Amino acid sequence: MGKGNGASMRRTISVLLIAVALSADLSANNTGAWAGSFSRMGFGPRGMAIGNAANAVAFGSMGSYYNPAAIAFTAGPTFEASVGLLSLDRSLNFAHFTTRIPPAAGFSFAVINAGVSNIDGRNRDGIHTRDLSTSENQFSFGFGLQFNDRLAAGLAIKLYYYSLFEDMSTTSVGLDMGILYKLDRRITLAANVKDINSQYKWNSTEIYEQQGRTTTDKFPVLFQFGGSYLTDDKTLLVGIQGEYSNAYNFIVRAGIEAFVTENIILRGGIDNLLDDALSKPSLGIGIRYPVGDWLPSFNYTLVFEPNAPSSFHLLSIGIEF
Repeated sequence: MGKGNGASMRRTISVLLIAVALSADLSANNTGAWAGSFSRMGFGPRGMAIGNAANAVAFGSMGSYYNPAAIAFTAGPTFEASVGLLSLDRSLNFAHFTTRIPPAAGFSFAVINAGVSNIDGRNRDGIHTRDLSTSENQFSFGFGLQFNDRLAAGLAIKLYYYSLFEDMSTTSVGLDMGILYKLDRRITLAANVKDINSQYKWNSTEIYEQQGRTTTDKFPVLFQFGGSYLTDDKTLLVGIQGEYSNAYNFIVRAGIEAFVTENIILRGGIDNLLDDALSKPSLGIGIRYPVGDWLPSFNYTLVFEPNAPSSFHLLSIGIEF
């Protein structure tokens, strides 16, 4: 590699790192300085609409993101795909397929994709060369098992893949574990741990040659506990969740979901409601209408994002078989 090309690539990497840092700083909570911030923003329009207070929600599938134990209560096969419309050229997309495994288990495969596009790439003379982008991804395989009608436990194996630049990428494997207990027909309690052993390891010798080195960026380990209340007719759901980690102070989330009619659902919540500067209020609506044995759905959520120039929007289409 020539000196000119090496200097140009190092400049490109520096620009990318700055862009990623700016993006991370605008993610959920105050965890931007830690690796994997995209994976802590929530999952899909429904979960984010109720303030991500969903680790004790066993009604309606949201995959294994909030608590892998919850997928043990999945009623039937469900597929959902979501797209996020964010400011600052950021993207945030979700998809999951969740199904029941008789007699008392569930399985879920989920994907989160995030990135930054339209990054201004320039050479060492400051001349624009091309637009650059990053891609950060999580692939999750979740399993849940019911021990009886009330108690379930689950495990999710997560594969991370982060493509920063042509010669800069990394992979990581982490674990989520959770339990869920239905105190009665209305009240559910839950606890889970997220991102055990998740970390990015970077090797920059391909770019910096002899000056390159290997570095490790760890994910914060999240300890979550929560509860939910569901009315007997399943028309009103209230969730609350606490979270502690080795990265930031205690966080509280709360949300509500209400069936206005059989086919229209309204949602609202606040993520990080104890911190006025970083709290994220959200509002959402869900529309579903049965077609034969299938139940198609459309969901929309508006999230008021702190420190960003505008709020962001989430839209999804789903189907229950």
